[in-house]
Amino acid sequence: MDNDEGDLSALAWPGFVDILSAVIIMFVFFLLIVATSLYFHMLIFVSKVESKIAAENVKTENNFEFSQIQTQFAESKEQTILDSAEVKGFTVFFGTDSISILPEIKIEMKEKLQSYFEGIDITEYRVNVFASKSEGGVSTMAKKIAVARMLNVRNVIMNSDIDPEFILPKLVKGYEIDEKFHWVRVELVKR
Repeated sequence: MDNDEGDLSALAWPGFVDILSAVIIMFVFFLLIVATSLYFHMLIFVSKVESKIAAENVKTENNFEFSQIQTQFAESKEQTILDSAEVKGFTVFFGTDSISILPEIKIEMKEKLQSYFEGIDITEYRVNVFASKSEGGVSTMAKKIAVARMLNVRNVIMNSDIDPEFILPKLVKGYEIDEKFHWVRVELVKR
């Protein structure tokens, strides 16, 4: 019987090694798949976090830039108004640091508009409002400033009892009037 027990233990050892090596190989394979999937999930997560941080940085920078511009364009005393020689109309010149219209310029604009519309049928005319983008004309901020100036002038015209459908605002490529790019021109044109 001693020989039979010895033979059984000798026969069990190779089977145990085969089972143990198969379990280790399956464990390593499972570990490899889990590690690979975690690596790709980590890459996706890191890219999402980086894009979120970049978006927040851009938003913060834009808000800061906008708040700087907003305070920068709050007040300006460098506005003038000049009658146009070519057509019925006038040009409002802004300082480089302004988009809003001063109260005295609003009063002067309303008086000029009333004088233009005396004795004529307003429905036969339209009011063109042109704004100039600044020197380069490619800057988004310059475009926004020009549009803000144009809309502020348009609002004053609308407050002068002129129907908005007869007011046509238009942004034009920058050119100088009296050596300035910061202007809005108002023209009364027959339809």
